[in-house]
Amino acid sequence: MPTQNLQAIVDKISPAVSKANAYAHSDQLLDAAIRENVDQSAKDILAGSEVLRHAMKEGKLTIFEAVYKLESGEVERLGRLTIVDPAYKLDVGEVVRLQ
Repeated sequence: MPTQNLQAIVDKISPAVSKANAYAHSDQLLDAAIRENVDQSAKDILAGSEVLRHAMKEGKLTIFEAVYKLESGEVERLGRLTIVDPAYKLDVGEVVRLQ
């Protein structure tokens, strides 16, 4: 990458692209990678904040995943994150998207 800033963005997006590559092909790959990136970004926010994890665990915070479409201005809601087992110590691996 020509700059460290661009490399930092690529490093954040690459896992989502790799995950999408496992199941999406050709014309579906971009959309799948975008959705995977939204999911990973939401989980990264939770992973980086004990305050947000605690608020989510207590039902005081809901995180909705969405994609903003530049062409139309439409916001497509993908779903909301939920904790699989709220009694257990919250770990980002226990957070899933509900449709």
